[in-house]
Amino acid sequence: MHEITAAAITPADFSRIRCIRGFETIQRDYPAYLTDESKFMSHEAGYLFFPENEAELSAILQEMGKSRTAVTISAARTGLVGGCVPSDGAIVSLERFNSIRGIHYDCSAREWRLWVECNVLLRDLNRKAIAKSFPEFEKGADRTVKASYGKYRNDPRTYFYPPDPTETSASLGGTVATNASGARSYRYNATRNWVRRIRVMLANGEVLDIPRGKVFASFEGDFTVYDSKGNERVINIPDYTMPKTKCTSGLFSAPNMDLIDLFIGSEGILGIITMIEVALLEKQDKISIVQFLNSDQTALDFVIKLREDKRIRPDFIEFYSCRALDLLRSRQLIDAKSVGMPLIPPGPVCAVFFELSFDPDDAQPDFSALETVAGQCGALIENSWAGYEPREMERFKVFRHILPEAINGIIAERKKEIPQLHKLGTDLAVPNPQLQTIWDFYEDSLESAGLEWVAFGHIGNNHIHINILPRSLEELQKGLALYEDFARKAVFLGGAVSAEHGIGKIKKKFLRLMYSDDLLEQIKRVKAALDPGFMLNPGNMIDV
Repeated sequence: MHEITAAAITPADFSRIRCIRGFETIQRDYPAYLTDESKFMSHEAGYLFFPENEAELSAILQEMGKSRTAVTISAARTGLVGGCVPSDGAIVSLERFNSIRGIHYDCSAREWRLWVECNVLLRDLNRKAIAKSFPEFEKGADRTVKASYGKYRNDPRTYFYPPDPTETSASLGGTVATNASGARSYRYNATRNWVRRIRVMLANGEVLDIPRGKVFASFEGDFTVYDSKGNERVINIPDYTMPKTKCTSGLFSAPNMDLIDLFIGSEGILGIITMIEVALLEKQDKISIVQFLNSDQTALDFVIKLREDKRIRPDFIEFYSCRALDLLRSRQLIDAKSVGMPLIPPGPVCAVFFELSFDPDDAQPDFSALETVAGQCGALIENSWAGYEPREMERFKVFRHILPEAINGIIAERKKEIPQLHKLGTDLAVPNPQLQTIWDFYEDSLESAGLEWVAFGHIGNNHIHINILPRSLEELQKGLALYEDFARKAVFLGGAVSAEHGIGKIKKKFLRLMYSDDLLEQIKRVKAALDPGFMLNPGNMIDV
């Protein structure tokens, strides 16, 4: 089936919806709604709405549609590409869409699933899933949900939601709208792989309820969407091949694709995701390991061998370059508590951080495969940090986030002298065979330019964040030019210009490196089919 019909919703009374009017008032009293973590700032927005349900959201869209007022969707505002920053018009905050509505066991897939509103935060969802504690099901839920919840609590196993974008305060809807991934995508893939159903409100205020596995593109590559009055809209999916790597660059497209995947990662330009059903996975005991190595090249060799050895199945593989650990070591020497880990070994040293399944009750765990891989790279597993108890695991997670904080601190100090300065962090990924090639290009280019830089990130997916720390406006311009060179190289190697942060308003020029004008026009036609007034999230992904 490649057809689906939208359902009409009885809109709420528009006059009763909470709304802040006037840009000056929003700027003065609600400035956080004009930006995101990218610090990209809006200078236009006439309305700020706070709908509490789909009926109110539908009323807003219908009212804004009458005056052709643009609508930008906002929620947790943890994005890094300006996606929720309004270009003008209205901001609609979905922060009150924060309820977990239901839980059930799907017998055919043999998995537990949660039915969740879009602004439930990832950390809250996982905390409740792991603790098996959903207070919302104990009082207000209907009999069926309560019964399923009782079975979930009595299940002897523990479950969790695998996607783990770095920012755990992100909303589930935001991560679905951008197909965010994070470190564990190495083993568990990106967010789309865990989404089983979504509700999407279209620009006309009607809703599509899309279950996975029901609506597929025709042989010709199109879907047909009917509104509640029977009017037809034909959607032709873009005619490009997605990179064989981590990718949040443009609309998803594939032969015979599922309609749900068109909206996942669409950055809100096609519709507003209001509800999501996600699958949970059985949680296993893990051990976290930070393996120290004597050079960045040795670390790359270690990663490649780690990936090739099928006896070792890491959940994620993270990289800290020698320069990155130098930065943390200097911070640790000033204040040991600021890093919260044992002393980083002296001398030229880098690290690979990964996590493995582990039985804490096994008196003699078998690490022979890991010992072999480390030995082939001139390292000893004794020269590592390891931990498996909950408190230790939490310390490792904190360690993972300290480096970006340290970099941001350096840039903040430099901005005091030169306000225009900002860091430059890449979000590029390439296919597995190209890891060495892209690393050599990064290193040679940066050394030739004489820039200060550190590298870290999701090396398991060949997704290394190169962070350039300019010390002058001249170095900032050099860095900007290098970033574009890096993006061109990644595309040439079959990679993506955005691996996990999306395109938003900031990276559109890089998307043009991946796709021709004709292909970008195809994305625009998909938007036009679903949002003919180009009302939703204007400026994201494409120019309209």
